[in-house]
Amino acid sequence: MKLQWYASLFFCLASACNAQSSTIPPVSAPIETVADAVDPIAVHPLFGAAVPLGAYVPLTGDQRIKLYLRQTFTTANPWLRTSISAGISQIQMRQYSWGGGVEGYGKRYASQYATYVIRNSFLTVGAWGLGHDTRYVPAKSHKVAARIGHAILQNVLTVNRDGHTTLHISRIASGYGAGMIATMWQPHSKWSAQGLRAGNEQLIYGAVFNVGREFAPEGDKLMKLLRRH
Repeated sequence: MKLQWYASLFFCLASACNAQSSTIPPVSAPIETVADAVDPIAVHPLFGAAVPLGAYVPLTGDQRIKLYLRQTFTTANPWLRTSISAGISQIQMRQYSWGGGVEGYGKRYASQYATYVIRNSFLTVGAWGLGHDTRYVPAKSHKVAARIGHAILQNVLTVNRDGHTTLHISRIASGYGAGMIATMWQPHSKWSAQGLRAGNEQLIYGAVFNVGREFAPEGDKLMKLLRRH
């Protein structure tokens, strides 16, 4: 009798375990999401391109060409920057013989854009030959004052193929050289005085845009947050 009782109990327990295991849904494998790849030559509409965070990867020849086209012709960046510089020139009444109004602004805009194309062309070719990077290199510090100081210095500094900081010879030379060439079509301009002034202004404007580029990621995150709400 005991043997039959134990056999019946074992059969009931086995049936219950089998029924319970059949009702447990299978555990699915976790879904892995792949993070969006960062474009190393992405160009901010106003502030330009920056080196992505992380280990430094130098630009390839193909990337240099594409970056040159983006920062000179195919994105909003050169057109917005030219509109700002042309507006400043208009307010200061540079090349006064061009007059004011829409016509005067159009002439100044064309002059500023031509100067920008020459400057960026010299910059790209020179940096390519020297193995220097034309993108902005973000600061590693999280302190505001340190980041601002870094941004200002990055106007005359860059990194080489090994990621080491070096003097940005191409940026300095292209700023003064393009300013001197621009005197060929700008009335009442001397190549020496105009070239020096244009080079100095390029360093000042570049520092301002670098500060904007340094804090652009925070600004972009804030704009995305505002859009969601």
